[in-house]
Amino acid sequence: MLLTGFPVAGNTDRFFPALRAGQVAIGLPASTRAGNGHTTPAEVNEALNCLTRKTDCGTYRTHGTWPALRGLMTWSINWDRYNQWEFSRNSDAYTWS
Repeated sequence: MLLTGFPVAGNTDRFFPALRAGQVAIGLPASTRAGNGHTTPAEVNEALNCLTRKTDCGTYRTHGTWPALRGLMTWSINWDRYNQWEFSRNSDAYTWS
C-alpha cells in the first residue's frame, strides 16, 4: 500500500500518495522470541525477491517492482543477538537488486 498509494478510510477523494521505494523499509521481529509476526529467513528472502525482482511470488501478483526498496530492519536487536545474529546474517547476505 505504501508503494502504490491508497484511498484513506475508503474515501476516493482523500488519497495517500505512493512513497518512493527508497523511502520504504520493511521491519520484522528478529526471532520467534521477539514476538508475533516472526518470518523465517527463507520467507523474508522470497518476499524481498517478490518486491524487488517479481520472482518467488507464488500466486501473489505485485502491482510493480521496486528494486530501490530502502531495506530491511528489526526492532528487536537484542533477540537477534540472542539468536546468534540470524536475522542480521541473513539480511547482510541478501543481494539487493
